[in-house]
Amino acid sequence: EFYEALKTLAERAGVPLSTLDPQRQKEFGILYDINEEAKNFFRAELTKNEEALSYIRGRGLTDETMETFELGYSPGGEALTMHLLQKKFDIADIVRAGVSHKNQRGMHWDKFQRRVIFPIANSVGKTIAFTGRIMPSDEEHGVEAPKYLNSPETPIFNKSKVLYGLHLSKKEIAKSKAAFLVEGQMDVLMAWQAGVRNVTAVSGTGLTQFHLEKLSRFADTLYLSFDNDEAGLEAMERGLDIFG
Repeated sequence: EFYEALKTLAERAGVPLSTLDPQRQKEFGILYDINEEAKNFFRAELTKNEEALSYIRGRGLTDETMETFELGYSPGGEALTMHLLQKKFDIADIVRAGVSHKNQRGMHWDKFQRRVIFPIANSVGKTIAFTGRIMPSDEEHGVEAPKYLNSPETPIFNKSKVLYGLHLSKKEIAKSKAAFLVEGQMDVLMAWQAGVRNVTAVSGTGLTQFHLEKLSRFADTLYLSFDNDEAGLEAMERGLDIFG
């Protein structure tokens, strides 16, 4: 996006972007700040929650991988919302960032309730959204909620244009001129941990033309590696249609 590119170039040049366009800074920059603070909150919460840590480690992830991809945990309720308010963020901006919403009683409630958190970054490493994985114990007790929940689209997050993990893998993709595209965050983490560093994934959507255009800047070859089940095969077919 134009503003995202402008912000990146301004940071590299050491020019405060607020002096260039205060209104755009208010509209976009505050969303980056809120997502970054939310990510730090989630990371701190993960260190306190043995159930979440046990689940992640039980999936085979090392602490190093958790640290690299900055995994976290959301306790839910209004914990994050209150934390952000204490950091002097405006409630309207917190809602606009997609990390809080009004419930049926009119109270502001955290978007992610008892979920392992996978931060989503843009291609330059700025946190722009999150995916939350429901805790297995809640699944077992019949909690009615999607297994994976994504942030809503915002002015800084368009899921049809974002590839998970690309900010970490783009150098290796460019070096090898090839990329492995997998289905989800856990697939990226397991591949990365196994030494396959030229890997990325779509974020809550199917493969799009925007994804292909972004990857074509780094790679000549793209390998689709989706799950060997009905959903994975359907995703593969839809992805192949994009190539046509």
